[in-house]
Amino acid sequence: MDSPVRSAQADPRRELHLRDYWATVLRWRWTVLATFVIVTTLVALYTFLQSPIYRASVKVEIQPSSRRVAPVADVAELGAVGFSYWAEDRYYNTQFEIIKSRAVAEKVLDQLNLWNDPQFKGLKDPIGAFTGRVMVEPVELTGIVVISMEGTDKERTTQWVNALADVYAERNLEMTKRATTKAVASLLELIEPLKEKLSKSQVKSFEEAEQQKIFVPEDQQKIMAGTLSTLQQDLTLTQLALSQQEAVLRRIDEIAGAGGSYLSIPDIARDSNVDNLYKERLSLEQEKQKLLSQYQERYAKVVEKEQQIKQIDGRIANECDRIIGRIKTEFAIKKDHEKKIMAEIDQVKGESLDLTQRSSGLELLRGDTAELKKIYDTISSRMKEIDLSSQLLSNNIRILDKAEVPLGPIRPRKGLNLLIGVLSGLLLGVGLAFFLEYLDNTVRTTEDVEQYLKLHILSIIPKMNDDSNYAVRESLQTLRTSLLFSRKNRSKNLVLVTSAGPQEGKSTTLINLSKTLAASGERVALLDCDLRRPTVHLHLELDKRHGLTNYILAPETESWRDYLKNSKVPNLYAMTSGPLPPNPPDIFGSDRFAQLLSELKAQYDWILLDSPPVASLTDSILLASVVDMVAFVIQHNQADKELVRRCVTNVRAVNPNVIGAVLNNVDLERSSYRDYYYIGYYYYGEGRGSKEKGRKSPSLAGTRDDSAVSEHVAG
Repeated sequence: MDSPVRSAQADPRRELHLRDYWATVLRWRWTVLATFVIVTTLVALYTFLQSPIYRASVKVEIQPSSRRVAPVADVAELGAVGFSYWAEDRYYNTQFEIIKSRAVAEKVLDQLNLWNDPQFKGLKDPIGAFTGRVMVEPVELTGIVVISMEGTDKERTTQWVNALADVYAERNLEMTKRATTKAVASLLELIEPLKEKLSKSQVKSFEEAEQQKIFVPEDQQKIMAGTLSTLQQDLTLTQLALSQQEAVLRRIDEIAGAGGSYLSIPDIARDSNVDNLYKERLSLEQEKQKLLSQYQERYAKVVEKEQQIKQIDGRIANECDRIIGRIKTEFAIKKDHEKKIMAEIDQVKGESLDLTQRSSGLELLRGDTAELKKIYDTISSRMKEIDLSSQLLSNNIRILDKAEVPLGPIRPRKGLNLLIGVLSGLLLGVGLAFFLEYLDNTVRTTEDVEQYLKLHILSIIPKMNDDSNYAVRESLQTLRTSLLFSRKNRSKNLVLVTSAGPQEGKSTTLINLSKTLAASGERVALLDCDLRRPTVHLHLELDKRHGLTNYILAPETESWRDYLKNSKVPNLYAMTSGPLPPNPPDIFGSDRFAQLLSELKAQYDWILLDSPPVASLTDSILLASVVDMVAFVIQHNQADKELVRRCVTNVRAVNPNVIGAVLNNVDLERSSYRDYYYIGYYYYGEGRGSKEKGRKSPSLAGTRDDSAVSEHVAG
């Protein structure tokens, strides 16, 4: 059977069968087996020599915000900002990054004294090595997060991940308390000067009233007091807004100095544009993580997603700058408004002075005192709320399940690795077999001869061994029959037997064919025209000193009969090569050689010519131009297919009657080609086929035993 690769090359129209592929695998079975064993062994060694990796996991519940009595988010953010999906998702992502942060890892290293641990000691970046082992996986549709770490020591790995969860929870509570304390301190900065100012205002109002001892008319005083009260309220609200915006601007300056994120500022976080951009960034980050689960960080699509995320970060930064600019603008506007209100108050005061020069000062002092008292009461109430909230504050991070020592490793998965090794070895071996089959360009099948070389199969001669004598004789009878059918009439009896390259069994096949023809009663003249490496005299045990070249160069009076010798085989006559000439083409191109062939054709039933290989010499081309038929001998599993094709083309250029090819030296015991089955049938039918003996036998391809084989076949 043909390999699928070779069959497709020979005839694209041929339908492939499963047995074609199976034949290729069988032909390269040792390659497949060796590849399979090597790959499987390497995978097994890698698997069993690899250190086991254990994973320990702890479950942590993260609530969106801390429980508290009064809201403090407008002073210092203690949890997620607002109630939008984006804000909550941003909060969780922030927590995930905190868990994997270097600050948390450094505390764990300090707490467990891992700086001296063999797994971290001596490393250039122990903190980075620790954070590289941390994995955070949220449980879908819950506020639960699984924190995991991997390592070769299961007890130590469990200890590390539990310590990491503890440090994270403690840090979160500490940061929450610190934010509350900072909020109280900010309010204290406002209330202390306000308290002092209120006290002075009250004292001054009392002294002024006691000193002036004046009374203002009721109706005018109410009008002026109402106007002044409205302005004072507006001024108070403006100043309160300014104080809040001052706190925001201070927060902005602190973040800018520390290199933090402006998204922790409520006014920025609540902006719709920032919210939309962060959602878009979240979507890109999820796509990036999905790609990272399949590809490396330098993969083009991953790099593209990273660039898109950087662009979104840039847009978020621009939006933050825009909002900060707006806040600063609003602050400046409120400052101007404050100045305007104060100017209006001054104007009212002036008008009041115009009405009552002595009473206006007192009323103004009383109004200032009342407004200062109102502001003081508002801030004092807020401080009490925050103080109570700080006392009742609880941690929104809670450890649900501590990590337990894992029962077994997660890697390597020995069974899966071995299965992959077996499948990979098998697939690689089979793939290598088909690749080698594709590279093999020798003639090995009848379809190579018929489809690729466009030659008829004259006969298939099996490899010679002790059990194949009958099959060899039958194959030579088949060759004789093919030769008879190829001859259109008896005058077409001049045959050239040649080959593309050396050592293909050309001369041996020619000797055996001539003996077979002679044994059938036909007169055969055999000419050794291989004037490069003649062998006919060796096969027939004749003297080559007087042969073809002697006759061509002899005087005209001598007859070719003096040079044509009788062999030991009846009806077989041979003319050996004679002394080797310096330029054989001159011999074949001479008139005397043409006359010799003409006279032999008239006297003998068959004239068979041996010749040098076609590939390297022009002798065979010259001989092909003067004969009636040309037959090629092709060594099975050795002759280069392309070389044979070129040689056949060259011969056909001078003689189109290339009747076919003899596929020589076919190993019937190892070949599985269905084209050879009938030879195997005769071989088997002889009753002497003992394939179990396994004896090594000579081939028909020009070995030292060729002459003995020829005699045996002829006999």
